[in-house]
Amino acid sequence: MKQIVKKFNNIVKKTIFKVQNKTNNNFKIYKKTIFKVQNKTINNFKISSFNKYLITFIGLLFLYIFYLLIPLLYDKTWVQNNIEKKLLNEFKMNVSTSADISYRILPAPHFLIKDSRFLMHHIEKQKLIGEIKTLKVFLNQSNFFNKKKINFKKVFINNANFTLLRSDLKLLKKSRQEKFSNKKITIKNSNIFFKDNSEEIISIIKIDKSILFFDDKKLLNLLNLKGKVFNIPFIFDFKNRNVSKKDQEINFKSKVLKLNIANKSALKKDNSISGENIISFLNSKINTKYDVMDKLIIFESNDSKINNLQVNYNGELSISPFDLDLNIYLDSFKISKLFKVYPILNEFIKSGLLFNNNISINTSIVVNSNSTNQIFQNAKINFHIINGKINFNKTKFINEDIGSLVLNNSNLFLKNNKLIFNSDILINIENLDRLFSFLNINKISRKKFQNILINLDYDFLENQIKFNNVKIDNNNINDQLLTIIDGFSDNELNNLNKSRKLINEILKNYEG
Repeated sequence: MKQIVKKFNNIVKKTIFKVQNKTNNNFKIYKKTIFKVQNKTINNFKISSFNKYLITFIGLLFLYIFYLLIPLLYDKTWVQNNIEKKLLNEFKMNVSTSADISYRILPAPHFLIKDSRFLMHHIEKQKLIGEIKTLKVFLNQSNFFNKKKINFKKVFINNANFTLLRSDLKLLKKSRQEKFSNKKITIKNSNIFFKDNSEEIISIIKIDKSILFFDDKKLLNLLNLKGKVFNIPFIFDFKNRNVSKKDQEINFKSKVLKLNIANKSALKKDNSISGENIISFLNSKINTKYDVMDKLIIFESNDSKINNLQVNYNGELSISPFDLDLNIYLDSFKISKLFKVYPILNEFIKSGLLFNNNISINTSIVVNSNSTNQIFQNAKINFHIINGKINFNKTKFINEDIGSLVLNNSNLFLKNNKLIFNSDILINIENLDRLFSFLNINKISRKKFQNILINLDYDFLENQIKFNNVKIDNNNINDQLLTIIDGFSDNELNNLNKSRKLINEILKNYEG
């Protein structure tokens, strides 16, 4: 019996231990499986370095945007007063701003002010000289938390109209000699209206873009302006190299006119100004030395060149009112070239600048040709502008062997976009025989006379001549002869062969 019980107990123990070991083994396997799943899940949820940087960047970006929006909390009245104060102290701009002020963060943080007014001190009072449609004041982003420490970075003006009288130019000249702000002022899409003291518009300058500031590295005032005057594009540069001595440099360029003007000047101890001006256009270069005393400019040149021809001149110029006296001397110059009208001259005259009641010009050009194959060897051309009218009265061309030609009652004017010259031309004959020989006129056609008076219109642009009246020795010619003369309407005055043919026809049909 004992043996049977002992065997039964051994069988039970073996069975229990076997189940226990199997259960423990399964638990260990399950436990290992759980740990593997947990580790795999943890590995799948691990954040990469790129994602960390991206989240940090987005967070910082939102913080930066919130920082940029801080000026929205500023009191609008404080902003308006602070803008006017800083524009005056830092930018030398006396601006009266409106209450229409908004804050923008693009393209850079700035205050946008609409409908402002630009003022200037004038005889102990404020004078309105400009209206600004859009004014932008860009901010330095260093400290928006303390509004009292806020600084302006630059100023942008758009769609403004400035009106200046002659008396205002003196104040501008004075401010121009002072140190500019080292913060840039940019002006775009604006206009400058220049008026005389009677409020009549003299000229309009359209500003495409203009920038002015003081360069701390080069220690000079800089002004660059790109615009149009009389619809002619130009670039204007101004430099003030030494504020204390008031040394200045100005450059004006126009590609359309192929014109470049450079000017350097210095202020002397006696407040007079000494300088040099160089004008380059086409193949010409005009170099002028000058002195300015009060409103008078005295100038001269001994080394200028026009189309590689040396030119000497001198004269005086009064600024207010504009009055020019100029004497020009040309040697070894073909007088026929004086009749050639260059496109640049056409554009300049068509601009209407010379037809101004406030301009007075008296110019004489003395020419010595010394050429045997020219109609005229010597000439004195007078050019006058008086009360907006242009004339060449008392201009004289001389042929030393034959006689002279004089212009009187002349007028140069614009009509229907045409440049017309009208004049009386008096031809005085001193030696008929030499005239006949010069023109190769046959003996049958030779008739005695002393002078010919012609009134004509000449279209410079079309190169057309219209003969209005012709008199020989103060006698009117017949209609038949006038019809013959009209046949030479396309004649070039400086063409010797055509001129000979014209005079031959006149003498041949003249009854005498």
